[in-house]
Amino acid sequence: MIGLYEYNLLSTDEKAQTLWDKGEFIVSRKSKTNSANLYSLSDFFVEVNYDNDKNEIVDLRSFKSHKLLEPYLDYIDLEKLLE
Repeated sequence: MIGLYEYNLLSTDEKAQTLWDKGEFIVSRKSKTNSANLYSLSDFFVEVNYDNDKNEIVDLRSFKSHKLLEPYLDYIDLEKLLE
């Protein structure tokens, strides 16, 4: 398993590939111009921000802080997580 610090040392392309290969999608939240997908990878989270108009990744942000999960709490179906 890759750790947060190892992940942060990867190039953007390597981060994306690692996330697609090993990450677990949790939830998505959308606005008119952007969307953000939250993934779990090992013992940390990765937020992928997309520009919807350009259909491209704008940013990959990795973190362990539960505070950064707050914007997603209204979108997570807890019953699905308990199945």
